[in-house]
Amino acid sequence: MSNVQDLPKWVELDDGVNLATVTFYEALGYSQGYEKIGGNVLHRTLDGTGVKQHNWAKLKTAVSGKGGLPLGFSGLDYTGLLTLKCGAARSITSSANAIVVPASRRVDPPYLPTGKKLVDGFYLDAPVNIAGNTVTVTLDAQATAYMVLYFPQLQVYMNDPSESTDIISASASWSFVAEEF
Repeated sequence: MSNVQDLPKWVELDDGVNLATVTFYEALGYSQGYEKIGGNVLHRTLDGTGVKQHNWAKLKTAVSGKGGLPLGFSGLDYTGLLTLKCGAARSITSSANAIVVPASRRVDPPYLPTGKKLVDGFYLDAPVNIAGNTVTVTLDAQATAYMVLYFPQLQVYMNDPSESTDIISASASWSFVAEEF
């Protein structure tokens, strides 16, 4: 995966008219978490056996940061759908070297999917070939598993971010939660 200084903009948020980015200066303390949300319920039969009903799943992400500049997202329109280009990677592991990644991912360099191979208990960088949504990690006879890291790009609904400024330390902090459409 790329070094932090290689990532020119960590998060991009686009409302269709305006584009706002989070760069290194707004996000010295950057954090992003992902959570699957969805319509699933565990039902119990008369003997207590569980039966899981599942009909949809989406991603929810919580993003926060602290930096030397305030977040520049106040000019966006939060009443409709936004495009969120995420700055934190997700991963998929497999014993096979061909791994299907979600179509809803960033395709702008340096955020293209990257590969790893598990050799002797350590994940090492490995070259990949990308064809559509399939990422093929180069085979290695010593590898016992493979991993692909990718950066989500989501269509989301969200409210205005929370922002605060600490005048004494000359820093600004911010956070927002977004749910996939």
